[in-house]
Amino acid sequence: MAVINDCYYYKTSELYPAAGLDLNCDTTNVTFSGKIAPIMTSYCGTNNSCHSSSIGEGGVILDDYSLAILVDDATLIGSVEHASGYVAMPPTGKISDCNINLIKIWIQNGKPQ
Repeated sequence: MAVINDCYYYKTSELYPAAGLDLNCDTTNVTFSGKIAPIMTSYCGTNNSCHSSSIGEGGVILDDYSLAILVDDATLIGSVEHASGYVAMPPTGKISDCNINLIKIWIQNGKPQ
């Protein structure tokens, strides 16, 4: 009996980042202004908070599209996933899986405005 493994099955989460989300997570039309900015504003930077344009802690600004697209993708994902080796963001607790997947989709789609 031969066993054939295809790496396709090992990368399902990368190919389909929205797989396994609850039905209330709308992963269509993921743009910065439509879905990402509200996440960033809620958790990362608004009105003089950590990653707002006025403070930009760690050189990271997430409330302005032209600056948010400059953030390293792997660092952003690692931080919001609270992955080992990354500074957990937000530090007060992990954001929802839906919001993490929206960020991943936004990045995978080329960070549309």
